[in-house]
Amino acid sequence: MTPLVTAELVLAVVVGVLLLSLLFVWLRRRWISGGKPLMICAVSTGQRRWRLGLARIAGDNLDWFSVVGPSLSPEHSWMRHELDLGAPSPLAEPVPGLPADAVSVRGISANSDYQLALSPAAYTALRAWLESSPPGFNVNVA
Repeated sequence: MTPLVTAELVLAVVVGVLLLSLLFVWLRRRWISGGKPLMICAVSTGQRRWRLGLARIAGDNLDWFSVVGPSLSPEHSWMRHELDLGAPSPLAEPVPGLPADAVSVRGISANSDYQLALSPAAYTALRAWLESSPPGFNVNVA
């Protein structure tokens, strides 16, 4: 086998791996959304750095998935009735992947304390979902 043929084979394998990786990322994102609202959101637990991910509003849960990784299950999941969000505040330092006007909001649930960073529009959608009545809860309120 000549060096030129070897180089072509190596290049073909590298391009194939890159294409398969992009296809996997696209399919994973489609699987995660499942037709439900999905937004870019960073999370910080404790003193750790911001981790960029995808937040999905699914029924009575807010699920957070890491942007990268093979997992199809959420890394964090919060129940709507246990979730308490504070007031939004501007980010002290920008988070790569989020818009420049992104806001930070402190969240508390039954088992964790965390910070969320998201765009103002995504925060408004999250707050509206949180404050709306869950399906089947107090449906006869006039």
